[in-house]
Amino acid sequence: MAIVLRNHNSFKWLQTYLDNEEEIANIELDLKRCQIELVRWTEGDLSTVKLNKNSKASRLEDIIESHEQNLNQDYQIRAEVMTLLDKFDGIENTILKEKYINGLSLIEIADIEGIGYSYQTIKRIHAELKRRLTWLDMWDVPEKNKNQLKLF
Repeated sequence: MAIVLRNHNSFKWLQTYLDNEEEIANIELDLKRCQIELVRWTEGDLSTVKLNKNSKASRLEDIIESHEQNLNQDYQIRAEVMTLLDKFDGIENTILKEKYINGLSLIEIADIEGIGYSYQTIKRIHAELKRRLTWLDMWDVPEKNKNQLKLF
């Protein structure tokens, strides 16, 4: 089940992050299942059963390796999104991470112990962040449409 942002002005980086987190969870689950199944085939109750050359069980090691490679790529994407967020300092970084990564509301962010900002200030800073991020998203033009970009 894909998580889709409802707002048409959604930040592309955030949708990438959410899609990536879902993919990581799915791959980790499938990887764990494959590892358990491999143990059953090599050391467990299925170790005496003859494998068909074209069966999924005969390809488990390849499947596990593929999952591990995909997982490493997804971890890299996660790190890149976090690096993007870390380009924002102080309260901006906190607001972005708490709101978009941890799912807190602006009121909940203002209530974080030691945050040192009122709800109104958090709301104002968030509005400015949204304007800046929306502007940045506007300039993230797909490769095929780059020649169609008109500045005036």
